[in-house]
Amino acid sequence: MRKLLALLMIAMIAVSLFASVATAEGYKIGMLPKFKGENYFDGCYVGAQKAADEIGVELVYDGPNQSEATNAKQVEILTGWLSADFDAIIVSPCDAEGIAPTLRQFQEKGVKVLTFDADTVSDAREFYVNQATAQDIGVALVDVIANGLLEYGFGPDQGARLALISGSGLDVNQNEWILAIEAYLAETYPWLTVNCDEVGYLGPDIWTPGSDETAAQNAANETIALSGGATDGSQINAVIGTSSMSTPALAAAWNAVVGEKPQVVITGLATPMGIVDYILDEGNPMDYGVLWDVNDLGYLSVEAAVALLDGRIEAVEGASFQSKLGEKFFVLNPDDNGIELLMGKALTFGPDNVENYDY
Repeated sequence: MRKLLALLMIAMIAVSLFASVATAEGYKIGMLPKFKGENYFDGCYVGAQKAADEIGVELVYDGPNQSEATNAKQVEILTGWLSADFDAIIVSPCDAEGIAPTLRQFQEKGVKVLTFDADTVSDAREFYVNQATAQDIGVALVDVIANGLLEYGFGPDQGARLALISGSGLDVNQNEWILAIEAYLAETYPWLTVNCDEVGYLGPDIWTPGSDETAAQNAANETIALSGGATDGSQINAVIGTSSMSTPALAAAWNAVVGEKPQVVITGLATPMGIVDYILDEGNPMDYGVLWDVNDLGYLSVEAAVALLDGRIEAVEGASFQSKLGEKFFVLNPDDNGIELLMGKALTFGPDNVENYDY
């Protein structure tokens, strides 16, 4: 009898394990970046596919080309996905509010909706996989700029002006980062000022180039042109790029200046591989960049989607998720009460460590 009970228990455990694996292998997950063909989202895809392969789920990855990175293109792709029997989709929205009605259509079909990299309105998704808090990112960016300006002789006795190049102005993340930058400047470096309104991206020292590379480069050229030659107090002394396109465009614009180069401090959000050549160029003023591990962001997004489908995640404030990347915590966004799964801290990289990263 004992042998029979033992065999039954083993059989039950085996069936349970098989069911768990079969459930995971049956999942179909869609991942939609803002655009394809650029090393930031390419890096996210590498991590996402690694998670999908390890867990045993089908991952469908698609998005607009860089030149067509619009809400309309994202909605076009998602509309095609509505009939494709996805169990979950993971989206980085170009337009937080514009994409929401389409995401709600997936929710009505019972599809789990997550966001990564950038968020939508909180009722159009289950939770947002957030790479780092806006405050952490703002602090990291501003500290790089302030330290560079102090070396140039700016400080409490000699004020400096900062310009920002954002995306289209519709990206929730970039707007939050800009507001965090402003708040940290006012608190810690009042001698370093940027002129912008309460929204964060419409002021005279904020350029909104949009999503394509040409627009980002044009905005960078205009910004660098204003960083030299002015004598009326309008000269820009430092620039932060808040997108992976505008940041390398700034360094390239400085290199393209013919004749005397302007004295300006440059940093921004970009992948290490996207700006490694500028950082290692001792003549270029971009000495540091700020980001996070994009491979891990893609990995965590897929891993969390599977855990949600399995019922292993409780997406409430204070709850934790034991990821293969370590323990991650759910936090509440105070602006919209949306739940976020926080990946970790921002990463600052420079000449000593930029070559350590492969994304």
